[in-house]
Amino acid sequence: MALAGVLILGAACTGTPSTSATASATASETDTTGDSATSTTAATEATDATTDATSTTGVVNCEPPAEVGARGPCNPLDPSLCALPYPSNFYTTPDDSAASGLRLDLVVGTLESNKDGTEFDPTLLNEKDGFSILAPLLFQFESVSLDGVIGHENLDAYADAAAKTVILDAETGERIPHFVELDMTAPNDAERLMLIYPVTPLRHGARYVVGVRGLVKGDGQPVAVSPGFAALRDCAPTDDPDVLYQRGHYEEAVFPLLAADGFARGDLQLAWDFTTVSRESSLGQMEAIRDQVIDTVGDEGPKYSIQSVEDGDCNDPNQTIGRTIIVDMVAPLYTVEDGPDTLLSRGDDGLPYQTGDTTVEVMVRIPCSLINDPKPGLILQYGHGLFGSYGEAKGGYLSKMADDNGWVIIASDWTGMAGDDVGAVINMLAFEMSRFSILPERTMQGFAQKMAALRMVRGNFASDPAVTFGGVSVIDPDHFAYYGNSQGGILGGGYLAASPDLTRGVLGVGGTPYALLLPRSVDFDGYFYLLKDAYEDHRQIIVNLMAAQTLWDPGEAAGWAWAMNREPSPGIPKKDVLLQVAIGDAQVTTLGAQIQARAYGAATIAPQTRPVFGVAEKEAPFTGSGFVEWYYSDVPDEPVVNLPPKKDFDTHQCPRKEAAAQAQLRDFVVDGVINQHCDGKCEGLRSETCG
Repeated sequence: MALAGVLILGAACTGTPSTSATASATASETDTTGDSATSTTAATEATDATTDATSTTGVVNCEPPAEVGARGPCNPLDPSLCALPYPSNFYTTPDDSAASGLRLDLVVGTLESNKDGTEFDPTLLNEKDGFSILAPLLFQFESVSLDGVIGHENLDAYADAAAKTVILDAETGERIPHFVELDMTAPNDAERLMLIYPVTPLRHGARYVVGVRGLVKGDGQPVAVSPGFAALRDCAPTDDPDVLYQRGHYEEAVFPLLAADGFARGDLQLAWDFTTVSRESSLGQMEAIRDQVIDTVGDEGPKYSIQSVEDGDCNDPNQTIGRTIIVDMVAPLYTVEDGPDTLLSRGDDGLPYQTGDTTVEVMVRIPCSLINDPKPGLILQYGHGLFGSYGEAKGGYLSKMADDNGWVIIASDWTGMAGDDVGAVINMLAFEMSRFSILPERTMQGFAQKMAALRMVRGNFASDPAVTFGGVSVIDPDHFAYYGNSQGGILGGGYLAASPDLTRGVLGVGGTPYALLLPRSVDFDGYFYLLKDAYEDHRQIIVNLMAAQTLWDPGEAAGWAWAMNREPSPGIPKKDVLLQVAIGDAQVTTLGAQIQARAYGAATIAPQTRPVFGVAEKEAPFTGSGFVEWYYSDVPDEPVVNLPPKKDFDTHQCPRKEAAAQAQLRDFVVDGVINQHCDGKCEGLRSETCG
């Protein structure tokens, strides 16, 4: 429920505190141990600094004023930074035309300006009707300790009665599993935000309530509660209009839900709520593009011309690829400009429309095994890594797999996150982060191009003389799958879910969301340096970057978490997914792949490498989706904090080179069956695999 609508309800306290508030106050006055004493001390600190929690008559007054002025740009409940706590329904407004019932309503000044004074313009964020379904929740307490909080290594603790943090589904009352951490990428304690990460995707268009209690500083003393939140919690008099603006909403929709879950009002150190983006608002642009691609290119695929053909010597026993074809494909264009640093077109309905055509290079690799013994081969569409190119598909291990199995490899650039996009992304991060949408929106154009490429190869191109040997086409248009590594496993999670044609895919060393992956990746170090040079305070970087996840959701796996196989788009097939990752990966943390595994209903394969919260273990063979982690005993333990493992021991390249992983991939893409090809647990030595 949006704040503005709640304030006029008259269902708030009317001169006396609620039963739960009274009980909490009594407990706080008498209990001198544990969390209750902690919250009492914290509240005392806050109210001593401002005003008493009761009126001169001793009667607590929670009634909001009859009229409240316009909301300000900053939420006073966490004065550490303007936007905190974030995301929050404080930054929304009712909108009956939106699927969620509201619309984001941030203003210039809420998110952070850079050193040059360039402000974060929230216009594109305000198109959305809610916040990301997987972004972290941000807030800050000075000198806070992580003592007793839920970590990613003890996720079961989210259900504990004594948990210090909670995320509640406001409709169902269900607790959401999550973990809490401090941002250790910051240079000092003063610039460390606290982050709460959901470890399963939140529902689209749903309201969630967050509660925090029992946090202490390093010396064991309770953290100080802000005057703004203390005024809300304790019904204290205040002349802060932005506290008054929220009072009715908290009495109606926040405090009661937390109390019902056991988070007593008097124990709270911070609480707020937020609403997630609806599926329509998050994925609607890409779904509209997909539907247009289907109509435009049809079953025959788009027009194309062959740019070059390069043949290898298949009489050489060491030659794996016999022909490499570069095709110029004519694909529909949905961005304003045909190049980097652009946005999707927008019609009167806010949805993209075709603005023209673009020429896309598609590489087709035909193995010697199909040339020497012509027969239709499975099409394996490959997705490359971070800001790379389709040339990655020339890798030796992939060429050998193609030759061994009789597969045709096709690849094209990840438009939006390919080499050509690096300059535009750097400029955006360094000078104007409010243009962040150039990244995910051009990536959605890249999704469209991959959809068109697969239809091209399966369509008219399948009978082209360039892929015909001895009168036999070596392309089987009825058998195809997706395989991507690194960025190909991150963006690939979005592309695979959105695809109108694919039904299975292998996501290697991927994960989601980027908001979780980036701080733990050595690949982001250079971009962090860039951002540190652009902003005065590290917290500003994190707030802007994490806020941008709402924009990023539809351009990577995060936004498509439900659409993969639980709630696919109408007429779009459900997808089976095989996830292959490595513990100790310095580029893409396995925590992100574990989120994908939970979202897709994947199972580990007995004997599993290690238990994974929320992921069942199954005996192979089985169908559906699977999750495999490789463990290398000559690699140091991963950091528990949000820092990357040591680059010198990076396991990122290892799974794709494992013979067992390749055999498992073969069984999955060909037959849809997940088998266990490891001798026991999937483990080994990095030095022998990819060192």
